[in-house]
Amino acid sequence: MILYLAGCAILFVLFRWLKRSIKSSLPLPPGPKGYPLIGNMLDMPAVAPWKTYQEWHGVYGGIIYLDLPRKPTIIIGSVKVALDLLEKRSGVYSDRQVNVMDELMTWDFNLGLMPYSQKWRNHRRMFHQYFNQNEIHKYQAVQIRECRAFLQQALDSPENLAQHVRQLNTAIILKIVYDMDITDMNYDYVGVAQEAVRGLSLGGIPGAHWVEYMPILKYIPSWVPGARFKKLADYFRPFVEAMRNRPFDQIKQDIVDGNASPSIARTLIKRLQDQFAGTHLEAEQEEIARNVTGVAYAAAADTTTSAAQSFLIAMSLYPDVQRKAQVELDHVVGSERLPDFSDHDDLVYIQAIALESMRWTVALPLGVPHKVTQDDEYNGFFIPKNTTVIANAWAMLHDPDDYPEPERFVPERFMKDGRLDPNVRSPLSIAFGFGRRICPGRHLSGASLFLTIASVLHTLNIRPILEEDGKPVDTSAMMSTGLVSSPESIPYIISPRSTKAECLIRE
Repeated sequence: MILYLAGCAILFVLFRWLKRSIKSSLPLPPGPKGYPLIGNMLDMPAVAPWKTYQEWHGVYGGIIYLDLPRKPTIIIGSVKVALDLLEKRSGVYSDRQVNVMDELMTWDFNLGLMPYSQKWRNHRRMFHQYFNQNEIHKYQAVQIRECRAFLQQALDSPENLAQHVRQLNTAIILKIVYDMDITDMNYDYVGVAQEAVRGLSLGGIPGAHWVEYMPILKYIPSWVPGARFKKLADYFRPFVEAMRNRPFDQIKQDIVDGNASPSIARTLIKRLQDQFAGTHLEAEQEEIARNVTGVAYAAAADTTTSAAQSFLIAMSLYPDVQRKAQVELDHVVGSERLPDFSDHDDLVYIQAIALESMRWTVALPLGVPHKVTQDDEYNGFFIPKNTTVIANAWAMLHDPDDYPEPERFVPERFMKDGRLDPNVRSPLSIAFGFGRRICPGRHLSGASLFLTIASVLHTLNIRPILEEDGKPVDTSAMMSTGLVSSPESIPYIISPRSTKAECLIRE
């Protein structure tokens, strides 16, 4: 059986090679030399691939070609190339590859992973209605309340600060979408959603699962040697299905019982009942609503948490940044209250810290891969139809031409004369994706990160844990490998800035 499958795969690869050779006389972009038949399959890095790709960019340039069976891939490590292709030619570069792992886990309901189609537009439109820049102010009260609850948790158990940050962003999104009150991370649905997103992250690592190159392997039983991908999918599938369906079905029942509290899910369900009940569109519209609410946690909580945790590491390593931010907070906010969104425009250095937190250890280092919908040519190179396109956001955000000394945490790089410098490339133009596939949850995520940073620095001091030689423990380079990358550990000591600050938190 295995030999048969391997033979089919070889024939498929040969067919693809012959077809490509006939279609264009232009060269493919440069890249590492592969092996006969299997191409670059053995070159794909399993740990922190964005750093390996960054090294390749230094050798081959801003656009690299990888010969992978069924999935010819280009890696973009240059902002110029990304803008030229993913922005200026977004009509050709906005599709998505349908990953076998997403299908096996049932993550294909995620609008961020859907092919570029009318179905995706319908989902995107519904999501955008509730998370666009003009709507997110409605959620500020939730963000402020949960952020202040987070500060109390930080005082009560500072050793669990990283977990409290995760709970903060989880509580915000689940309150907004489902009116769930998350008082601790042991809440049943939280564990379900976290496991579901962990599966998405592990399944989305480019090159990690051979089934993506030979989809016929998805039919083999999980007990076959080498079928780790199947065991992975079997484990995570129930969590993904529960994340999508359980809270939505509960709110439907609460509406029937007459006790559903205000939330995005309730608003959507009642609107669908009013407009589409009994029509042929009812089932279709409900599926869109179920999918849109089900993906909200994945779209906001994990990426915001990653950026906030990176901020904590940075503050433990860069005390001068922390002190400078606290001077600004004392001047703008004062000692009699906590920061809120009305302070945003005056807290310029805090905004710069938020930008640098997203740049320094980007949460989505490789973004979500695009797919080319037709043959294309760029700078004399041939880019075949159906090529996977990966934007190496990590490499772009660590480009020394745009960000000198990119390994250092320097918020000042975004400032000039006391204001944000419009001439410095904003990480927001890279970290949230490109073109028509830019993350629709970016506005809520940015607002939550700003408030978290301002609230923490206004009330708490963060100090590093020291090595035996007196140097701070630095874990900034220790990031998990996955679609979403987060710090693996955060060594620090926190304490209230003052008795007054502690009283503000307790009150």
